[in-house]
Amino acid sequence: MLLRACCFRFGICEACAEFVISACGAGLIKGDMSRILFIFASLAAVAGLHYSGLLARVNLTHPIWRENAALYGGLAGAALSALVFWSSAAKPRLGRWLERLVMLGFIAALAVSLISAKIFIEAAEYNALAVQLWHKGSYAVFISFVPSLAALLAKLRIIGSPARG
Repeated sequence: MLLRACCFRFGICEACAEFVISACGAGLIKGDMSRILFIFASLAAVAGLHYSGLLARVNLTHPIWRENAALYGGLAGAALSALVFWSSAAKPRLGRWLERLVMLGFIAALAVSLISAKIFIEAAEYNALAVQLWHKGSYAVFISFVPSLAALLAKLRIIGSPARG
């Protein structure tokens, strides 16, 4: 209910909200509820990065689209996290490959975003390609950060216990 209210509040379409809710309800809860907590912990990390001002200090996002990139990228990352966890519950081998692919995507998006930001800031005149790469790269960083952190928390078993007893 909370996830649906957040999606509707921030203008995410109903189909996206229903996908996240059904993926959380169907595939994520097979073992335990800690996978949903991993997603929410990752979203809390995105909010912490946004409100701490760290994004502004490292020039990861432009001030104009900083809030939108964190918000919409985080919500899209939550949907991607649900898909990764659902696939790892259904087919563990596929889930491991998707986790690795998302983590590599995060590293690539971070590199593209930081390099294009540096090029744009140091340019003497307007560089449209650098702005576009910086803009798309900042969204991709958040989209891939949430599932990467959620998968890392799942591997480290930070939340919840591996054995029930």
